[in-house]
Amino acid sequence: MQLPSSVLETDQAALSALQRQLIELAEGALGVRDKSKTIGLPQFEESGPYIINFPAPWNMAQTVLSFRSKSYWPTALYEMAHETVHLRNPISGYTNWLEEGVAVAFAVYAQQQFGVQPIHKPESGAYLEALHMVESLVDGPFVSGRRVREHFGSLGNASAVKMYSLFPVDDPKLLDSLCEQCVPR
Repeated sequence: MQLPSSVLETDQAALSALQRQLIELAEGALGVRDKSKTIGLPQFEESGPYIINFPAPWNMAQTVLSFRSKSYWPTALYEMAHETVHLRNPISGYTNWLEEGVAVAFAVYAQQQFGVQPIHKPESGAYLEALHMVESLVDGPFVSGRRVREHFGSLGNASAVKMYSLFPVDDPKLLDSLCEQCVPR
């Protein structure tokens, strides 16, 4: 996989192709996304990155990328990869530490798949903490994430009590923390 060399802001076809590649890569790592939602083309806003979840009758979700990513493909890749995990089962509002950690892990993985150097990782704050939490799971972020999605339907629906039986060798305190709401900003 390789990032385009075009001017990102004006190349909607390349941006759309990158989004499709990331969706396929995420489905390989975490399972099939919720197909009841149409995924719209990414947009750019100063307040990005995040996703917008449009409820019925639109049944659409869309990634909003930051202005920082408008002119630099590696930043767009990192932001889109992270948000692609949230597009698996889009919700309105904040999700849990598990989903945020898996999103960061997937963003790092996507950069590796595209040969981006240096690899961008959070250096501090909630995203780094979420990443460390999912990396602490015995089966790692993707095997664990796929199992949670198969059992609960989405990463955000995970409940600690049921996670204990799903992950019997993992620390119950870690499982409790992963299921709490994460407000990263």
